[in-house]
Amino acid sequence: MEEMMKQEAERFDTETQVLQEMLNENKSSLKDLREQVRSQKIWDRFLLCNGTPDPTVQSELNTFTSLSIDETKSSTSQDVSGCLGDVEQALDLINELEEVMTLDKQLEINEGHDKFKEGIDSLQGLIENKVDNVTFNVMRTAEKFADPDSQNLLIEKESPRVKFSLWGNLAKNPRQKSFKLDTDEFQMEIPKSLANADVAVRLIHTSFDFLSPKCKSFFSQKKKTPMPSRVPSAVGEPNENEGATAKPADPIAEETAIENVLQAVENENLTENQDNRPATPSDVDEIEDEDVVDLRAMSTVGGVMYLDLLKLPPQAKKVGNWVIQDITENALERIPNPTPEDEKEETAKEGEEGEEGGEAAITQLTKELTWPLLNMSFTVASNAVFTEEPQLARWEDSQQCWRTDGFEEVNFDDINGSISFKSQFIGPICTFQDTYNNMPFQSWEIRPYGEGCVIFTLIAASVELEISIKENACCLNSPEDMELDGIRNKWLPAHILMQKLVAAGINVFPSEDADKYVSISVKDEELESSVYEQMALASSAFAFSWSRWNADCGEKRQIVRAAENLTTHPVDEDMWKNYSCEPRKSYALKCTDDDDEMFDEKVEGTQFHPDIFHCLKEDASSKAVDILSNTSYTFVDNVSTWLFATKVLTFS
Repeated sequence: MEEMMKQEAERFDTETQVLQEMLNENKSSLKDLREQVRSQKIWDRFLLCNGTPDPTVQSELNTFTSLSIDETKSSTSQDVSGCLGDVEQALDLINELEEVMTLDKQLEINEGHDKFKEGIDSLQGLIENKVDNVTFNVMRTAEKFADPDSQNLLIEKESPRVKFSLWGNLAKNPRQKSFKLDTDEFQMEIPKSLANADVAVRLIHTSFDFLSPKCKSFFSQKKKTPMPSRVPSAVGEPNENEGATAKPADPIAEETAIENVLQAVENENLTENQDNRPATPSDVDEIEDEDVVDLRAMSTVGGVMYLDLLKLPPQAKKVGNWVIQDITENALERIPNPTPEDEKEETAKEGEEGEEGGEAAITQLTKELTWPLLNMSFTVASNAVFTEEPQLARWEDSQQCWRTDGFEEVNFDDINGSISFKSQFIGPICTFQDTYNNMPFQSWEIRPYGEGCVIFTLIAASVELEISIKENACCLNSPEDMELDGIRNKWLPAHILMQKLVAAGINVFPSEDADKYVSISVKDEELESSVYEQMALASSAFAFSWSRWNADCGEKRQIVRAAENLTTHPVDEDMWKNYSCEPRKSYALKCTDDDDEMFDEKVEGTQFHPDIFHCLKEDASSKAVDILSNTSYTFVDNVSTWLFATKVLTFS
């Protein structure tokens, strides 16, 4: 008996060491690859001669932004199309900086990131300056852009990530009750108080969101994530839970899952430093104002619509052979929203006390101009997927948050994808939906599909995703009945596809504090990470699937179905086996998902192993073992990225 126990312990030690070496070798190869990619990117950027600065070189970026701002201030001739081209260039530089920081974090390089964040802030400011300047230039010469039918200013342009529309009240026609833009089919009522005023309405629809990162609730509670699974240690008796101290194993995909996915899918334009982030509700008291949007529970879908009411500058007048125009300060003048009735009296009293020598804090136009509730409507983005009625919200700059109050008679037409509402508010607006409306998942499966490819199927509450995963790219195959033409059937890097799915309204990637909003099966995170690693290692020859017994088997245990599959066809139902994974042992279970009750009994003729990877190899065919030994580390990393990002073992 003692000799048998010794042999078992030696076997456990050997298998533990083998798995440890595989994980370390993959991690080392992955690190070398990332360093090569980083060096190549630096060299490619050095050789690039397209007139753009290297955003990672502070002096180049500072010179670029300073010259661009000076040019913007002095320019009176740039057209909207040229401005949008500059905006796209600035956005490309922002994305380049974010990609550099993401790759650096994977390599644990933090040098220079504070400067990168400052550069991103300056580029965002540059975008705002350029758009405001071209808006003012257009309004100053508004007659050049007058619509032949209405005689009002009307200009609409767009670039890949920005839609620009501007309407100006030149005709002052009291019979015109509303105006409509082609951009998002936006329509707005014109009340009497605006019909005779020198005003313009600007609508800028962006696919990105620079506002949400300013909110207190944008960042999830920072929770220390354990290093992905230690390799289980050898035990003296495989039938018992007692054994030697576990030996830690390094991860092969933790950096990718945490940095490339969880952070990226929350917001592709995240620019704030986590260490210097605003106080989050986890750091301070929970949000008490029910009208404030909790960005940990709600997500923007379809981008942000920046709606501004502007004062038209004096227009040129032709007198004989002369053209006369008042010279005004080269800056936009935004007209603030009317003060609510219950605040008007107090505001007026404070204003009288604060005025000296007849100088008011606001312009005469702003004092006199007010308007009732306005009828407005727009069509949501065509590539946005709403599985429920979207929540309309407005940006409150004084509080740095999104609010849901200020809207009345909100109606969503799910057939035409349009939203109509009444509001006095004119400012940034956005549509939200529940971040976790697809969680918990109903089922999942990952199976081989030819050489170097797997099919990952995730059945969520309202959508069924099928994703092909290869070494360096992924492809969304389905659903086919949703507006995802810009994403579907395109091979993309994993984190890019995840970002696009979230932007389209399909979020299947739990954040760090998702357990506050979703009912889940509480599991040991270290064990969970270990199982993800080993599933990724074996995914080229074995299929894995959700087991009905996993949710109720306890925190220190994972039960997953697995079967060898060397074809491109789905696994036959009778081929599946349940495997029990515990911190110190794994084994094949005799019970199946078809049984009425779960019973903890090992399959006869099989052994206990320190990990599920060796459980699978025990009964694997020689061809399957050969495939496993030749699986690329980049393929393993890509598969594990999806497993870590979706957390299917916990959220199913």
